[in-house]
Amino acid sequence: MIRRKSECRREIREHMRGGDGQAVITNLFEKEELLGRSRMLGTLTLEPGCSVGVHPHENEQEYFYVLKGNPVYQDDDRQIELHEGDVTVCEDGHSHGIANRSDETVVVLACILLK
Repeated sequence: MIRRKSECRREIREHMRGGDGQAVITNLFEKEELLGRSRMLGTLTLEPGCSVGVHPHENEQEYFYVLKGNPVYQDDDRQIELHEGDVTVCEDGHSHGIANRSDETVVVLACILLK
């Protein structure tokens, strides 16, 4: 199967998880296409000043792969600046958030796997 960029569903979420501004999610595949093992596989785009607020993951894990930019990642109680090519995982029972405090667009590949 091949899916063109223009065929991917795009969502704009204002103040996602209590964050600032808006987050743009481009769903590469729909939940129903992920064989019940994942609830999301897509890109997350944050323009300067935008963020996804800190939130927990229960019975699932979320992975980020930084495609573009240098976001600040909140890993439970610590903040870390990420760079292109860095990867993160928010494991079951933990919390995370991500913010774009730079002047350039941030894009991460995000995948949520179910436990």
